[in-house]
Amino acid sequence: MDRAELSAVVLELLEKETGESYPALEDTASLREGLNLDSLDMAGLVLHIETRFGISIETELLEDMSTVGNLLDMLQGKLAAKSAKRAA
Repeated sequence: MDRAELSAVVLELLEKETGESYPALEDTASLREGLNLDSLDMAGLVLHIETRFGISIETELLEDMSTVGNLLDMLQGKLAAKSAKRAA
């Protein structure tokens, strides 16, 4: 899954979690200030992401996640590791 497809899925899950509509997700957008996500929104979004992709996101990773780009980078890394593990 390329970054654009991943961003589209995250956008869909974000809208499902918050009930808000977002025009697009820019890599530089702040999750808290730019998208107005509070800790409950973040927890719900993470649960949706974990369920959709069959991955686990450690709490420590969330502490470093401040922008959409950080989130997408982390997801790409997790999905690549999952694919590598499955191929081994």
